[in-house]
Amino acid sequence: MDKYSGKLAVLCQSLSDKERSQELADRLDVPLYGFVGKECPESFFLSWRDGCLKLLDKELLKKGGLVVDIEPRNGEQRSWPAPKQDALAQALGRKTKTVVDATTGWGQDSLHIFRMGYDLLCIERSPVMAELLCDGFNRLLAEDWIQTLKLQPPQLLRGNAIELLQTLNTLPDCIYLDPMFPPKRKKSALAKKSMVVLRDLLGDDQDREQLFEVALKVSGKRVVVKSPDYAEPLGGKPSESYQGKLLRYDVYLKN
Repeated sequence: MDKYSGKLAVLCQSLSDKERSQELADRLDVPLYGFVGKECPESFFLSWRDGCLKLLDKELLKKGGLVVDIEPRNGEQRSWPAPKQDALAQALGRKTKTVVDATTGWGQDSLHIFRMGYDLLCIERSPVMAELLCDGFNRLLAEDWIQTLKLQPPQLLRGNAIELLQTLNTLPDCIYLDPMFPPKRKKSALAKKSMVVLRDLLGDDQDREQLFEVALKVSGKRVVVKSPDYAEPLGGKPSESYQGKLLRYDVYLKN
């Protein structure tokens, strides 16, 4: 229980969720509680609520919690395949067919890429985030439009992308990276304790340079790096760059 000891537990408040909650606690090697008392040292809890798996903050247990949202974001098309018109689509490339999202995170970019019709493989190394993604993709599978079109949600690989990318049988046309960058302000106000713990739970990206090098090596045609507009390009001067709102997509083309 070293990884999440004192930080994370599973909360089960319904008998119907008892079996899967126990299985989840066993997979993550964390405690299972039926209620949260003052003596509980954990700051975060995974729990099934409203038909989905949520990450709950101990200080805000009665609030909604964090969940992988399978609905399109504002401005994104609901049709499938959605038009490839925005900066992300331009960066991925019109001739691109296969994409690996090596830093899936909350899956919002992944789901947008999926809805645009790309053949997508997702990789996530955080065990907690992988559980939330798996739940989200299972809910996606139950959506009417997915059923009608007989589509399958993206495949999800759990583990370190630096290692997994080198085991792929087929080189993807594009590898997409959205690593965590340091905040803009070095002397920002002290972050809320729960946010510090959340970042600790999901893991940091101190090895993003190494991940980029591996991605460039195994990608068939290009690597796309999403970064905040203030950050230096991860791989040096990009071949192309597409500007979004407060962010940038740097494209590195293979020779």
